[in-house]
Amino acid sequence: MRGFIVEPMFDSKTAAQAAADYPTLRGPGITVRKTIDMLIGTYCTGAGHRLLHSDRDFDPLERHLGLLVARA
Repeated sequence: MRGFIVEPMFDSKTAAQAAADYPTLRGPGITVRKTIDMLIGTYCTGAGHRLLHSDRDFDPLERHLGLLVARA
């Protein structure tokens, strides 16, 4: 793992954006079940990273918030 770049993911800006995005999803009746999923999705969206995942909780973030997803 030491061959990878390690960068901090969470700060007050990311937390505030995740908190703002949550009601955007709740409006159409979507509930993201885990806070960490909102934070990871928000971080990846803000940083322009693609997320490789197998968790259906990220699907609404892709559809409604512009999360980029890497497909295997």
